[in-house]
Amino acid sequence: MKAYKAGIIGCGRVGSLFEEDPLREKPATHAAAFDTHQKTEIAAGCDIDPEKLEKFGARWGLPTTSLYHDYREMLKTVKPDIVSIASWTETHYQIVMDAANTPSVKGIYCEKPIASDLKEAGRMISKCKKRGIKLIVGHERRFDANFVKVKEIVEKEEFGKLKTIVAHALSSAPPKLSRKKYVGGSLFHDGTHLFDLILYYGGPAKWVMGHDKRPHGANYVESTAAGMMMLRNGVTVFVEGGGERDYFKFDVDLQFERGRIMIGNSGLQAFKSGDSKNFKGFRELLPYTLVLPKERVNPFVSIVSELVRAIGSGGEPTSNGAEGRNALELILSFYKSASAGGKKVYIPCRNKNGNGFYGSQR
Repeated sequence: MKAYKAGIIGCGRVGSLFEEDPLREKPATHAAAFDTHQKTEIAAGCDIDPEKLEKFGARWGLPTTSLYHDYREMLKTVKPDIVSIASWTETHYQIVMDAANTPSVKGIYCEKPIASDLKEAGRMISKCKKRGIKLIVGHERRFDANFVKVKEIVEKEEFGKLKTIVAHALSSAPPKLSRKKYVGGSLFHDGTHLFDLILYYGGPAKWVMGHDKRPHGANYVESTAAGMMMLRNGVTVFVEGGGERDYFKFDVDLQFERGRIMIGNSGLQAFKSGDSKNFKGFRELLPYTLVLPKERVNPFVSIVSELVRAIGSGGEPTSNGAEGRNALELILSFYKSASAGGKKVYIPCRNKNGNGFYGSQR
């Protein structure tokens, strides 16, 4: 028997169904990561959609007695050691709170974004800390060997000091979706990875300025959100989400004193400054080959490994609740700035009571 029983709540795309995509690196889901890891096993699955739940059970070899439509019943009956939450963002808060009240639970793997607003995120973090439960947020690029290698380059200043970050999460225009339910468009649901990486590479933010386009009106998610940030160390950041493209593009462009690295869904490219071949006395960026890790550990499996490690050691995991909350704060700050005509919003955000900006239209 494996060490930890995992109960998976949400059997849709990132919960299980992305394993059906023939082009994705595997594992590509919560379920596959728990099934693969040597110290964890899938003990139960839960989803409100009967078809998804049935498919989940068949895929992972679970009997119908281990499949639930009510996650509270699953928590009570299965008594999982780890709860994996791959459901819609607006459900994260209540599920985390209920899981944290379950005596058997030692760790929670919550899909990104951590929550719909900062008040929820703060309560989730506090509850888990009080109970000694390790909370990890699914920003899996932090666990990808190539992204980690770039982090090392930044810290060692191998290309000089980091000066500018340009980040994109571009996609097609969304349908008419309520902000009350979905909070935001691509900047929220995909951009959370961008903001997490900006913080990972560049450190804390000082202020943001944003603008957005909402073709369906102020009460509906944006088609485009863009703007700039200033980090506390002086690094300038430009971000765009959505953009009404007929393609998907996710990348982070790191520009240094003596080089440039672009990393994202299309791979990794690096350049270093050298004497220009076109203009005498000038220097320009020339292609540069990075020495990348030879062994690649799957990021989803790495998240489970990190959670297992934190449960065993008692230490905080990488991509913990506080880091997930920080990414959420930046997204909501962009929306706040946009709603105020691009007014500069300082981090941390404060409302009139000094308790923080809770941003979503709830």
